[in-house]
Amino acid sequence: MGTGKHLATLASGKHLATLAFCLALLWASRFGPYACTTLPGFAREISSSWISLMANGFLLIAFLYVPAYDFLSWLSYRLGWDKDFDPIAIYPAIQRPGQQPISQTTKRFLYPLDLAIVGFVLLPLWTKAAHCG
Repeated sequence: MGTGKHLATLASGKHLATLAFCLALLWASRFGPYACTTLPGFAREISSSWISLMANGFLLIAFLYVPAYDFLSWLSYRLGWDKDFDPIAIYPAIQRPGQQPISQTTKRFLYPLDLAIVGFVLLPLWTKAAHCG
């Protein structure tokens, strides 16, 4: 029964909406004002193979997932669809029994770093692999 409940939680509306939001951002990136010649130098060696596309897309979704989930959770709370703000719980890499998840204050500190990595590193790699290959 525990596995079924876990799968039901995993496939909840917010998780699916977050995944759809991240995939929509990847798709919308093709309409951005980019020029293949102006991408950073580190993106020159990226080929447009399927492995490169999948790896870059997976990294973008992985880095965007937590901020996007918390944003959609906050949005559903503000619109009145949920009665509580329910952010995603992230635990440290080494978890001890009874350890609390990372606090919202810490996550708000890490969001700009996360979005900077996406904007300045991962998005140029994705753009190069997806649109300039």
